[in-house]
Order: sequence, then C-alpha cells, then structure tokens
Amino acid sequence: MVKDVLLVIDVQNGLQEAVGFNELIDRINQRIDAYRHAQRPIIFIQHVDSELPYGSDDWQLAKALHRQSSDRVMLKYHSDSFFETGLADLLHHRKRSSVEVCGLQTEYCIDTAIRVGHDLGFKMAITHHLHTTFDGTLSAEQISRHHESIWNGSFAEVTNWQE
Repeated sequence: MVKDVLLVIDVQNGLQEAVGFNELIDRINQRIDAYRHAQRPIIFIQHVDSELPYGSDDWQLAKALHRQSSDRVMLKYHSDSFFETGLADLLHHRKRSSVEVCGLQTEYCIDTAIRVGHDLGFKMAITHHLHTTFDGTLSAEQISRHHESIWNGSFAEVTNWQE
C-alpha cells in the first residue's frame, strides 16, 4: 500500500559502503515504481556536509535509482529532512498527510525524519528492509530492529517487505 508521498533519503554514492546498499536500491526502486504506478510523488532528499560536499561524486544520488527529471530533489544540511528544507510546507501545501520514508542511515536521518515528521502531524510509515546503515558497535540489522521496535505504533507504521 502506498502513502501520499515517498521520501527517499540520502541514497548517495558516498554511503555505498552501508550494509546491503545495492540490494536496498533494488527494493527502493520497487517502491518508487509502485508510487509511480499510483501516481504519487517521490521526493529525493540529498545530504550535504563535509563528507558529502555539494557537487562531488560522493554527494550524487546513486545512478541506479529510478529517478526521473520531474522528481523533486531537496537538499538538507542537517540530519533532519524537515529542518530549513521547506519539506513540511510543501507537504502541507499539497495536502499530503501520510509519508513513507526509506534510505540511509537508520539511526540518523531516517530516525530523525520519522520522529520529526510525526511531531509535525504527518502519518509516518517505513517498511522493514527499506533502510540501512553501517555496522558499528551494533550490527546494521540490530540497529534496524531496535529502531523499528521503537517506531512501530509510536512514531510510525512499520510494515514488512512486500506486505
């Protein structure tokens, strides 16, 4: 089931070492295709910072994404997709109340988008296996499971892949 809009967050070349990056793109592309079929908008969020400098190859969105020139791309300079980007105003103006997020990194930009979006009154949603991060103190899978258990029913609707 599709929501009012799909946010594809930080699927950029400089993050391609994240766990399951290429497989994530394949799954995100399936969601993008579903949103296109339902004639719902897709918004790509592109992070800019010292590790992903504007205009660099690392900053570029992954070429394998099913992005079209008509898709909106919004730049962000913070882990919060809503902070000084105009995203909330755009969604309110277009009367979009339910938002599905996907992309990178689970514990940073994905978590922040879900929590802030929820706080702003949007019905947030995420699908298991449509976000990832890097292995660290915890594995990417542990981080994902932990965050999904917090989000589900509190900040977002968490669905299973292909549900």
